[in-house]
Amino acid sequence: MLIDCGLFQGAETSGSGADSNRLEIEFDLSTVQALVITHVHIDHVGRLPYLLAAGFKGPIYCSKPSAELLPLVIEDALKIGVTRNASIIKACLDRLASQLVPLDYLQWVDIPLSNSGKNNESRVQVRLSRAGHILGSAYVTLRVVNADICRPIRRDLQKIS
Repeated sequence: MLIDCGLFQGAETSGSGADSNRLEIEFDLSTVQALVITHVHIDHVGRLPYLLAAGFKGPIYCSKPSAELLPLVIEDALKIGVTRNASIIKACLDRLASQLVPLDYLQWVDIPLSNSGKNNESRVQVRLSRAGHILGSAYVTLRVVNADICRPIRRDLQKIS
């Protein structure tokens, strides 16, 4: 599960040096089965078109207000930073709409994730709570049953038992 997929802004760069001029997805996309969006600022959603173009087909979870704002922000970002080609923009927005899963606040929702063929049962639930940052913003609470599904991609993270 991936939480947010934003653009780097200003002097920010990723650990491998990606910045606003280098937009490719820098991780193994085959391991990402769902995306959760906390809020619709470009530094949290700006790379979403690149994620979709790279082949991400999983559900995109966000609050209901964010689900209303997200297509507007993505359309604007595409027009400013990528293309004004209406058919490309429409294709991206149609794909986004087909994958978008708007959630109510304070409701636990099961997120279907496969467990790489393992026989033990795994389950992840997500709950969004109002963050008060902007309209639709949320902080994310996760419940993970069976920690075998947790595979941190950073080496300095430890699995919690």
